[in-house]
Amino acid sequence: MSRSILKFTVMLVVVAGFAASSFAQEEANMARPNTKSGDAAFVFNLAGLGAFGLSAPTIGTVTGITGSGFNSTPVAGAGVKFYIADNMAVRVLLAFASTSNGADTTANVKTSTIGIGAAFEYHFKPVYSTSPYVGGGINFASASMTNAGGTTSERKWGASLINIGVLAGFDWYFTRGLAIGGEYALGYSGQSSSASVNGKDLDPAPPTTSTINLGIVGSGSVHLIVHF
Repeated sequence: MSRSILKFTVMLVVVAGFAASSFAQEEANMARPNTKSGDAAFVFNLAGLGAFGLSAPTIGTVTGITGSGFNSTPVAGAGVKFYIADNMAVRVLLAFASTSNGADTTANVKTSTIGIGAAFEYHFKPVYSTSPYVGGGINFASASMTNAGGTTSERKWGASLINIGVLAGFDWYFTRGLAIGGEYALGYSGQSSSASVNGKDLDPAPPTTSTINLGIVGSGSVHLIVHF
């Protein structure tokens, strides 16, 4: 073997050694997913890139007919995640809100929303700082509104929905105890609603809908996990 080939081989070995050492140090300093039994975290939604920010997790968007059109109300609340065993987490979402402006001459005098959601996550072996998972969940949400028409007519409407499905996502821990991730859901969604004007039900009555969601478009979400 010529001396030039020997030098080149030695250089490759040295470079490879430095690269392996550097990667080992980086891997040792990587934030590891918190998926051990007893780990707990708050869950937040991340808004889009145009108006970036944190928001409460959405349990569902309730749509009801008011007589003059449809009214869509998002039901959002607080979310927590608790690991009941290694790599197994239960996620719970709760929402409750009630508002009243106290003026019969103004639309939307009284509104109320309530919601509850639960999901199970099974986390696979981490890929460096990323924890992929699959699971399933169920959400229930309802909303109601009174006096949406002012003093000339008392309008009421109420609606509720239920979502049941499977989900898949990931949590990427960019530092210790903090992770961002994404999730897709696929499943069944059913919704019912009612409405009345001056105590008389609308005729025809609002329809009850149920659909099977076979696509992932519009069913994705981006979240932030904050361990405590």
